[in-house]
Amino acid sequence: MFKNCMSALLMITALALSGPAAAQLSPGEAMNMTGLQRSLVQRMTKNYLMIGADVRVDTASRQLEESVTQFDNAYQALNEYAPTPESKAKLAEIGQTWTTFRQQVTAQPDQAQAAAMLANSERLLKESQELTDMMANHVGAMGGVVNRSGWARVQSQRIAMLYMAKAWQVQAPDLDAKLDTAVADFDSILKELEANPAPNEQVATSLRRVRANWAFTLKGIDLHATSAFVPTSITVSTDSLFRHMNELTRLYAGLQG
Repeated sequence: MFKNCMSALLMITALALSGPAAAQLSPGEAMNMTGLQRSLVQRMTKNYLMIGADVRVDTASRQLEESVTQFDNAYQALNEYAPTPESKAKLAEIGQTWTTFRQQVTAQPDQAQAAAMLANSERLLKESQELTDMMANHVGAMGGVVNRSGWARVQSQRIAMLYMAKAWQVQAPDLDAKLDTAVADFDSILKELEANPAPNEQVATSLRRVRANWAFTLKGIDLHATSAFVPTSITVSTDSLFRHMNELTRLYAGLQG
């Protein structure tokens, strides 16, 4: 499925992210990169499930390949940047989990193995969140805003991932509760960001786009309560939501410098 000739340029082009060298990373850029790793974990898991469920397989395969490359490249950059011994140790822990998860998520999707893959996905998300919190503390006040916006970015892909697990009937615990929590988290953070005065017009415009996209996404999510799954619609709308949240988080990170 995967080609070995993928260039590091993917980190620059995929999802409109730039990939500065570790030595050139600003605190805001490092914070954004660390937070994005959480989203990529959810995105890769979602793509695995999409391929298994035969939903937009070409798109899912491309996204999965890109996301694996992004995660690898960012992990190397963050290892070089790590500002504290604690963050360096956490990156070592993440590296061990990533090795196992990478093998699972790039394997041929298997419904019987999906629950084990999901469990490692949750572990990698937890470890990535702990690293992000460390980075936020290192950055200072603005790091908290980037962290919160970035967590909503995570939820844009987590919602799609959990929805796909349910649609494919993966036998994993608490999928309904986790999906409800992800929806509530995104909605709460969006309201929180909207409640604060936008620092500039770019942020204000980005927030309006997120709000409009979120309203559309919610309509599809609501259908799952009646077992009327619409996985194609959900994956399209949450991909758009992810792009908007990625841009918004990048803008907040840019304020940090």
